[in-house]
Amino acid sequence: MREIKITADELINKLVGCAGVCVLDSCGVNHLGSHLLIAGFLPLERLEITRENPSETLTILGDKLANPNYASIFTLSYDFGLKLENIVSRHKSDEPDLFIATFEALIIHDYETNKTHLRGNEQRFDEIENALFSIKTDSTSNSKVFSTTSTDAEDYINSIEKIQALIRKGDTYQTNLTRQVKVTWDETPDVGQVFRRLRKENPAPFAAFLKRRNDTVISASPERFLRIADGIISTSPIKGTRPRGENPAEDVRLRNELLASEKDLAENVMIVDLLRNDLGRVCEFGSVRVTKLCDLETHPTLFHLVSTICGKLRKDITFAEIIKAVFPCGSITGCPKISTMKIIDEIEPTSRGLSMGAIGVSIPNSKFQIPNTGFQTHNSQFTIHNSQLDMNVAIRTMVARKNIGTFNVGGGIVIDSIPADEFTETEIKSLALLDAVNFT
Repeated sequence: MREIKITADELINKLVGCAGVCVLDSCGVNHLGSHLLIAGFLPLERLEITRENPSETLTILGDKLANPNYASIFTLSYDFGLKLENIVSRHKSDEPDLFIATFEALIIHDYETNKTHLRGNEQRFDEIENALFSIKTDSTSNSKVFSTTSTDAEDYINSIEKIQALIRKGDTYQTNLTRQVKVTWDETPDVGQVFRRLRKENPAPFAAFLKRRNDTVISASPERFLRIADGIISTSPIKGTRPRGENPAEDVRLRNELLASEKDLAENVMIVDLLRNDLGRVCEFGSVRVTKLCDLETHPTLFHLVSTICGKLRKDITFAEIIKAVFPCGSITGCPKISTMKIIDEIEPTSRGLSMGAIGVSIPNSKFQIPNTGFQTHNSQFTIHNSQLDMNVAIRTMVARKNIGTFNVGGGIVIDSIPADEFTETEIKSLALLDAVNFT
């Protein structure tokens, strides 16, 4: 381990212009133990995998995570979840099922101590430090958004009404319906500037900035998908959202409104039940517990209702079996899970791609010695019961390819949803990314 003198902001300013960089950033938001900025720089390799057989993809991911010599940062597309459930999508997608980058050393900033360290293979420290401090930063950009398109209110409301008809038939109880937003720049944008604005104006505990081969992932996710630590798996779904008020009195009103909302509480409890069932498929009998139910959590721009479900993993379980059991997260599908995923594919007009998928990290603790909080770590000999691993839900997540950025926003539709209010909620959820690309 080597300390280097650089702040989190300085680190971001340097890295966002570099090819192959992967940043997972808690943005200083202390939520579910998240308090680190983890940056992978100068990767060993970057792979983008799409296979017809999802088991082959899981094997590749599992092999990479098992290597004790490097850290891995990866993405899993929502569409990969369809393959896991043998659902043939009617949509085409450019998003890889799996992206994974591997690193022999990482740059870690701890927001609690305000210190930055190099961790991992000490033989790479000089190279990484010299390369890092040789980067010249330029925060100016002339690219402007000149258009945006999205599912309009009428189409989204019509889709909600279709879902409510299916609820009456008993085909689904809750469906997370999304609409896609597409922004177009007048030229290839400065994606680093987008992320800098996003983390400054809308900091999120599971934010990410990933430079892949032909695109960039920019995420302001507030939601943990799963954490594995010491043989325990936990998941923390978000269901129920309100904006922050413009003054303390309005803040109190909106908090109380969310806490009193029978509709939001019902949504959350339904997803908790679904995730209890998912975890039960890989955990020891009787070990699954709801440790938090509909807790109100305050974020810089939003209020959320968050629950946490934990269980003790079976001794014989594999990472592939865990992903098959729980991916994609039930908070962004609805329930029952499989039939609702089929409904989503039939009703939504485009593929989701990475939106509603996951971004994750795995770090061998013996070499990297990362604090046991935030984006987590695992021991060098990768077995589930002596390991740690962390994944977010890729909500509020944009993929920028050339001069086009796309992301999905949505919400849980139940029988008593008011369609116009549901559309308004998606607009609220889109504001952070739209502000960051300087459209609003």
